[in-house]
Amino acid sequence: MVTRKVYNISGICCCSVLFLSLGKKRYPAGSKNKLLPSSMPMEAVMSESNEDFFEGKREWSKIKDEVLANYMKPYLAKVNKRGQSILLIDGYAGPGVFEDGSHGSPLIMCEKAEEWAKGNYHAIFINNERKYYDKLSREIQRKGWSKVAEARLGDTQRVLPEIFKTLKDQTVFLYLDPFGPTGCNFDLLAPFLNRNPSYSTEILLTMNMPGVHRLAARHVDEAGRVDEEKIRNYRLMLTRTFGGDYWQDILRQDAETAERDIQLIEAYPKASLWREANTIKYFIVFASRHRDALVLLNDIMVNAYFAGMHQADLAGGLWEEMDWREMRSISGLDHIILDTITKHPRQTRNFIWLRIVEQHFMRYLKSEYIATVKQLVQNRKLAYTSKTKWLNDDSILYLYHS
Repeated sequence: MVTRKVYNISGICCCSVLFLSLGKKRYPAGSKNKLLPSSMPMEAVMSESNEDFFEGKREWSKIKDEVLANYMKPYLAKVNKRGQSILLIDGYAGPGVFEDGSHGSPLIMCEKAEEWAKGNYHAIFINNERKYYDKLSREIQRKGWSKVAEARLGDTQRVLPEIFKTLKDQTVFLYLDPFGPTGCNFDLLAPFLNRNPSYSTEILLTMNMPGVHRLAARHVDEAGRVDEEKIRNYRLMLTRTFGGDYWQDILRQDAETAERDIQLIEAYPKASLWREANTIKYFIVFASRHRDALVLLNDIMVNAYFAGMHQADLAGGLWEEMDWREMRSISGLDHIILDTITKHPRQTRNFIWLRIVEQHFMRYLKSEYIATVKQLVQNRKLAYTSKTKWLNDDSILYLYHS
């Protein structure tokens, strides 16, 4: 079963999403990358998340960082033309560099900003732990970014509201990738989402779903432990994270875990999703007022997800060196194109692609769409008109009539 949706609420286009489906079968025996057992207490979850996370990039971290890096380039190139200064915020920055030397989100963001918005950006990287703050501060100084980037020590829940109070007309990109299942309280996001729409504001956040289920403590209801203070506190954290207690009815159902996860993210304010398998590690949720961002994120997420899953599934095997694109199926795309043009006749190739992305987010690449449109024209199922006589994004598409 595959479900994809895109919402447009109050002028904010919210695509989301990527689930990183990394079950135990993907890891060899003894690997540190196993999913945490459901019986592990929340304190242990948070401890492992903080202490082991920066040893080296795991597969889901590689995918998240690839999404971030690939979006930063076109995003910064575009918003830099607006004239306003750009503010980049990483709410859970970490040390900037993993123990294996790979770059984390702060360095990724600054490297792209130096390339595409040099002299017109400021970056704020928040850490709640002194050791990560110190290491990141040293890294910023070593890179020569002290005038354009700063590490801040403090609780993200307190620092973000302080940053928001200082905003004027800046273009804002907010990245929230907490180490555990909470940290992105909806109250933190609301002021940014409700900014004056004349100012550019975009948010990219992740949610750790196994941790959400442990905090929900679904099975303690049967054991009669619902009044324990620790459990009440855990559930209050979830209510704050999701902006309401609607999560309780969803997660208490007898449905499969993945089905409950999907319903939860569908109910989450301004969220949508893509689904691939039964074990969900993360949701990535993206919010922007510009529909170009939706189209851009579609290709970035397809590339990051399928390349990462190809590596996770086939590393060390016979098919490891095969390009993942050669193993993709685009079955049904031709029918989707024809159906979309039937509903929206005589629109541009670009317009039809946007409609397809809205209905089938993260399913097809634009290059696959362009190739299929060309094939449909050659097969006399589509026709087009163009000022240049060449088939391009501005060409008007319509069904062929003999």
